[in-house]
Amino acid sequence: MHNNLITDLMDLPDLVATDLIKTEEYLVFVADYKIDHVKCPVCGKKAEKIHDRKTQMIQDTSLRDKKTVI
Repeated sequence: MHNNLITDLMDLPDLVATDLIKTEEYLVFVADYKIDHVKCPVCGKKAEKIHDRKTQMIQDTSLRDKKTVI
């Protein structure tokens, strides 16, 4: 998959596309962050540990008459 092309097209520079799932109704772009660290929400410094990562599904504009989800 052309990871940079897809995320550039969708204007998501902090993500990298890892998979594309096609169904009759949906196009699902599976993506992950390019960086492997996060900032502390309190102080803004690089966090030493990541306690939790939640999967989110975000519906985007339809593409080729299919609902698009990232």
